[in-house]
Amino acid sequence: MKRRAALVVSLAAMAGVVSCGGGGDDVVGAPSGPSAEGYYAGSLVVTAFPATVGNPQLPNTSTAFQMLVLENGQFWTIYGTPNGAELDVEGFAQGTGTSNGSLFIAGGVRNFANPPPAVATNAVASASYNASVKSISGTITDSTTTSTITSAPQSAYDYSAAAALASLDGVWMVRGPANDQYTLTVAADGTFDALPTPGPGCSFSGSFVPRTTGKNVFNVSVKNGAAPCTQVNLESSGVAFVVPSGAQAQLTFATISDDRVFGAVVSGVR
Repeated sequence: MKRRAALVVSLAAMAGVVSCGGGGDDVVGAPSGPSAEGYYAGSLVVTAFPATVGNPQLPNTSTAFQMLVLENGQFWTIYGTPNGAELDVEGFAQGTGTSNGSLFIAGGVRNFANPPPAVATNAVASASYNASVKSISGTITDSTTTSTITSAPQSAYDYSAAAALASLDGVWMVRGPANDQYTLTVAADGTFDALPTPGPGCSFSGSFVPRTTGKNVFNVSVKNGAAPCTQVNLESSGVAFVVPSGAQAQLTFATISDDRVFGAVVSGVR
C-alpha cells in the first residue's frame, strides 16, 4: 500500500485547545455536555494558497467528506470526490480531540494528502456540532489550504449498530488516492490479503476486528509486504467502516504508522 507522508494539522476552537492524538500530550479544558461521537458526511470546499518552499500546493479537487468521531475523541475525516453514490478517496485527516457540548476541539492532527515526500505544517481550525441532529461544520487551515466541511443529514449508516465481520467477508476491489488498485480478500475471521491489480506493486495484509464498544466501526491493522513497497514491512493501524452506497456497500479504511508519519486510505464498492 502506498504511504503518504504527513502534514501536521492542529484543530483549535474558540473554547480552548486540545493537544493530543498519539503522544500522551496534555488536554486543556475538560469535556462537558453531549459528545460529538458519531458519523458525519457532507460537502467539503478546499481553498488553496500559494505553495511554500518544500511544500507544494495541494490538489483541491476534493468536494465531499465522511467523518467518524469515536467514543475516545479520536476522529478520522476521509475526503474525496463523489462518484455516483461512491466517494473516490483522496486523503484523510486524523487526530484526537474533546467535546464541550457544541465545539469539538482537537490538536496534533495529521493530514495525509501529499505523495511523499510531504512536509509537516501546523494549522488551526474550528468546528461546531449539534449532537441531537448529528451535524458538524468548521474549517481546518494549514499554510497551503483551508478546508471547510459542512455535514448533511445521514440515515443510511447506523453508527450505533454492532459491526459484523460478515459484512466484510469475500473479495473487494479497492483503490487509493493515486488510483493504485488492489484485490482485497477478506476471510470470515477478518484477516485479509491485498494484491496490486494489475501488478507489480506493493502487497499488504492485515486484519479487521469489531471495536469492543459495539459501534459500527472496525479496528484495522496492516502490514506492508516486501519490495517494491516504498516502506517495506511497515505496520500501521486505524479504522474501517462500511457505508451503504446505493444498492451496494462501500468499504473504507485508513491507517497510520505508530509514529504518525505515514498514512494511507483505500476504498471500494461491491
